[in-house]
Amino acid sequence: MSKSNVLRVATFNIRYDAYCGLPAPSTEKTMKTSGEKPWSSRRRKVADTILFHRADIVGLQEVLKNQLSDLETLLGQDWQWVGVGREDGKEADLNSNIILQTPDIPGSKDWDSGLPRVVTQARFQDLVTGQKFWFINTHFDDKGPRSREESAKLILQNSQDLLKSSDIVFLTGDFNCQEVDEPYKLLTGKKYVNNNDKSQLDHALIPFGDTRYEISNRSIETSYGFSNTFTGFSTSIEQVRIDFIMVSNNSLEEQKIKILNHGTMPNLYDDDLYISDHRPVIADFIF
Repeated sequence: MSKSNVLRVATFNIRYDAYCGLPAPSTEKTMKTSGEKPWSSRRRKVADTILFHRADIVGLQEVLKNQLSDLETLLGQDWQWVGVGREDGKEADLNSNIILQTPDIPGSKDWDSGLPRVVTQARFQDLVTGQKFWFINTHFDDKGPRSREESAKLILQNSQDLLKSSDIVFLTGDFNCQEVDEPYKLLTGKKYVNNNDKSQLDHALIPFGDTRYEISNRSIETSYGFSNTFTGFSTSIEQVRIDFIMVSNNSLEEQKIKILNHGTMPNLYDDDLYISDHRPVIADFIF
């Protein structure tokens, strides 16, 4: 973490600890994936990835309590966390703190969702510039397409006042959807349906901008690294881009914030160790 006026934001689904001897959240048994190594083999590399890339703030997904405890130790005392468990609103796991489907009932689920889904929302202040910002971190359902669409609608509904305020709003997470899918289009106001024609867009109706496509000096700069963010634990699995870092579009339009760069980092080491089935995504901002 630096003291410059550049804010480095990351999102990273670290894959829950399927080998911890406890049931996976909301399922009867753990679901290990072919090629997946135990968390005990992955945890050091996960922490090293965060530290090496000098992230200032990270939205993590699928963090179980034992994993959080390990990360607290490995990352050191400079780091703190915000979040509660999606099962009970307490400590079952630490994905986030607001249940999307039925916000006042922790552990609830609706529509066609396979698991309860949640979102963490917290307000921060940059100590260098004094700029205040909201950070929203989520993880959409991997089974239900309607659940993902309704989750996107709920995020928009619950962030209306934030998007109208003077604060910048970041949105990170594993959305389990691609750019062609409705949840992404809802969150970005269909801004990227046709990247070559922006003339018909009403920018006042665009909630969030996708940082991959909003890099300053776009004619020169391009996103670094990989295009896709989900890899599974095998090269035979189809890779897709489902992890995003977004920022309030009005902040971009009013030039309250600029995106200096964006990148998707590796998750595979040369000893055949996948540190997660997702790659971490990073974006640099300047207020």
